[in-house]
Formats: sequence, C-alpha cells, structure tokens
Amino acid sequence: MQPYLVQTGGNEKDALRLYRWNLELTAAVHEVLGVTEVVLRNAMDRELQAWNVKRTGRSGSWLLQEPATPLRGLTAGKRQSALNRAQKEAGRRAVDHPRHGVPVSHDDVLAQVMFGMWKDLLPNHHSQASRSSLDNSNRRLLWEAALKNSFPNEVDPEGEKAYWRVVHIHHLRNRVSHMEPLLGIDVGDRMREAFALVRSIDPAVAEWVSGISRVQDVAGRRPGR
Repeated sequence: MQPYLVQTGGNEKDALRLYRWNLELTAAVHEVLGVTEVVLRNAMDRELQAWNVKRTGRSGSWLLQEPATPLRGLTAGKRQSALNRAQKEAGRRAVDHPRHGVPVSHDDVLAQVMFGMWKDLLPNHHSQASRSSLDNSNRRLLWEAALKNSFPNEVDPEGEKAYWRVVHIHHLRNRVSHMEPLLGIDVGDRMREAFALVRSIDPAVAEWVSGISRVQDVAGRRPGR
C-alpha cells in the first residue's frame, strides 16, 4: 500500500480508493494487451513459418522441429520452454476433453510462447546495442527475410518502430501481470503504441480493439483528480 499512501498523503481511505482504481485500470489495460499479444504473435508466427518452410524445405512447425538458422539460435531455450509448458498442459486434459491424449500441436506451443521472445526477435535499437553483434545481425537478417512482412501497414525499414512499441508494451504487460502500480505510467501513451502496433498489422482489428477499450474511461476516473 505504500505507493498509494504516498500519493494520498497517508490517508488510508483515499489510498484504498486509489488502489481499487488501479485494479480497474490494470484490468482494462490487460484486455488491450491481451489482444495485442495475440495479433502480434500470430502475425510474426505466420511469417516465420513461411520463411522456415522456404529455408528448410520442410512443411513442419518451426516450434515443434528445429528451425533453420538463425531462428534456431535466437529461440532455442525459449522454444523448448514453451514446448514443455504445452506438454504439461496437454497432460492435464481431462478424460472427457475433446483433445485428451492428442499430441501437442504448433498452436498449443505458440500459445505458450512468452511475450519477451517476440521482442527478442526484432532488431535491437537500444542505444547500447551493438548493430554489428552476431545476435543483432541475426535479428536484422530475420527482419529483412521475414518479419518486416508482419507489419505491412507501416513504413519501418529498420524495424525501429516495431521494436520500441513491443519493448514498451512488454514492459507494461509485466507491470500489470505482477500487479505493480500504474500511478507513474503514461498509460494513454502506451495504449496509443499498442493500437499503432496492431494497426501496422491489421487496421480493422486495431479499430475494433480501440473501440472496446475501457482504458481512457477508467483512467479519467482516477480518485483525487
């Protein structure tokens, strides 16, 4: 409660009102970020799958089989972790589940991929990142060969816009997932980035998700303002 008590000058009732408001704002933000993550992962996965088929000559899943380099090295541990989680979930299916006993699919594993992996596949434009490092060279290679096609409605030749939007959204997603206060975060600006990211992939979906978003309404009801 300390951050809320600081904001309210130690008034416990006002701090509780602010805490409850933060819960509402967190839920509203989570709705937008959930859709954003699904749209992003589906768009990037589609291009990576097509690229991998072309590179390997195999039609199998890049998440279930070793993909071509450099995708293999960039995702090795994260792919395995996602596969492990998917297999664990499959093992928990009840006997009456329609897919009981069915091996995990590409989509099962895709649903278990952590948001951070998508960020770590985009060219790193942080000021301290080395453009010539092997990791970043591989990211740029993948961007040019496949991932830039994930964002057909944006002029972004180096992937800088996509990178920073995903970085900022990833940071916000971690905050809301761990119930950290949003008191000092410009949530409106982050939502604009989320809408812009979705719009770069699919303008119709961006219009839909911005239309159902409750963030602006909840943010405008912050207690004490």
